[in-house]
Amino acid sequence: MNTLVVAHRTCPRDARENSLEGIAFAGRVGADVVEVDARRSRDGTPVLLHDPHLLRTQHFPALVRWLRPATLARLKVPTLVEALDAARAANLKVAIDTKDPGAGPAVVAAVREAGATDRVLLWSQHMPVVRTFVRELPDVDAALLRDSFNPEEHDRFLADAAAIGARAVSAHQDAATPAFIAAARERGLAVFTWFQREQLQDARLRELVEAGLAGVVTDWPRQAREAMRAAGLA
Repeated sequence: MNTLVVAHRTCPRDARENSLEGIAFAGRVGADVVEVDARRSRDGTPVLLHDPHLLRTQHFPALVRWLRPATLARLKVPTLVEALDAARAANLKVAIDTKDPGAGPAVVAAVREAGATDRVLLWSQHMPVVRTFVRELPDVDAALLRDSFNPEEHDRFLADAAAIGARAVSAHQDAATPAFIAAARERGLAVFTWFQREQLQDARLRELVEAGLAGVVTDWPRQAREAMRAAGLA
């Protein structure tokens, strides 16, 4: 199994976070998948935004659920359908991290509208959302996201993911070890992990890839791809 390079939040070190230009950039630097965050606008349309409010990224003092898509478009907040179309043009799959616990059905509808069921990974930290993905799109890989920090939490994380029908988990960088990957494999689960520091990615990526890491979620997709190629792992 080849380890996927997943460009976290559309490469926020090089482009606007959760943006169409960031999706295009991810394709140019060798990512296999681009990760985006999904929340709902006032009319229920799924749009790309990590936070519930727009202040940090758009410098606009409002909650995303207050605004309609036309207003959000003027603030450069794309819809999920627009993002899926941009990813198709960039030859990328899309990992959709659904932040809004009530947005599962809307995300499913957007994926269907874009004809993207074969080009998405559906992720959430909310177990009911993952259950919705498993039920509505059973052929799509769904993953549970969670930070766990000790053996008991790791075991509960994997048990919960398996119980709701997830095919993968996305684990904290400190939880993702060869032993954790092996334990997940025993439950039929693939493992993704997000590296929050480039130095840690450099130090640990080869070990995890050799252990069977399904995907590295990273703000440094070019460096991850180059490191794997240099090690003969990509």
